Amino acid sequence: MDSSIGRVAWDRPAAAAYVSAAGDAAALLGAAKDHAHTVAGIDLSGLGTLGNGFAAAWASAWTTHGGHLRTASALTGAYGQAITRWGNTLGGVDTESAARIAGAVPGIDEIQA
Repeated sequence: MDSSIGRVAWDRPAAAAYVSAAGDAAALLGAAKDHAHTVAGIDLSGLGTLGNGFAAAWASAWTTHGGHLRTASALTGAYGQAITRWGNTLGGVDTESAARIAGAVPGIDEIQA
């Protein structure tokens, strides 16, 4: 919002670029989440009795990391969707306003003598 003139200026190319980047980032975060869960499941049984604590901490840390990546992916994707919906809403308002303005003033062809 430009406070100096009190109106919203929607930058469609910038919004489209963000939505594209957000989609790519969400996909990468989702893939990283899948890899984190794979790492969490690595068999560390060869560490023996002394390594049991480490193996449990390893699995827990990577599972937690995977959860954070899942959340980041969901939030990034949702924000991109919100930007798209907001742009569509503004476009609809602009179209409706333009139609109302056009209908409020008779055109040259509508002037009756």
